[in-house]
Amino acid sequence: MQQAAKPNFSALYPPAFPPSWASEWGEDEFGLYVDWNYKAIVQRFRWIVPGTFLMGSPESEPERYEDEIQHPVTLTQGFWLADSACTQALWQALMGSNPSHFQGLHDNPVEQVSWDDVQRFLQVLNERLPDLQARLPTEAEWEYACRAGTTTPFSFGDNIT
Repeated sequence: MQQAAKPNFSALYPPAFPPSWASEWGEDEFGLYVDWNYKAIVQRFRWIVPGTFLMGSPESEPERYEDEIQHPVTLTQGFWLADSACTQALWQALMGSNPSHFQGLHDNPVEQVSWDDVQRFLQVLNERLPDLQARLPTEAEWEYACRAGTTTPFSFGDNIT
């Protein structure tokens, strides 16, 4: 298995660490993290270090789209990425309502939201945490974070088992 390029170790930590909005921080087997605590609801963010990776799937990968062309991409700046989907509890606390169809378990991801709904959520979040500068990740940032330094279809290997 071919490994992605090593990260730039001078960028392992964000420029201002810990961020002013972090209630806790640390490092574990997955890397650097900070927690934001809002009304007793904790959202964890992971620091994604800059690096280079092959974006897209190799021709040998099952279920690959024909128009997909694998190509190197370099992300020159690190970024904070929430390490889980936004929960119904966090959405409710920030937005004052829960639009989810499947309600009852507040730790479930919020669903039934549009791109515009998410933009409003991010606006409110940024009002609470201006230093975070929350936004949706780019396609390259998302794939880079999901691949987690691997070249396999999943960060944990070739197959879901």
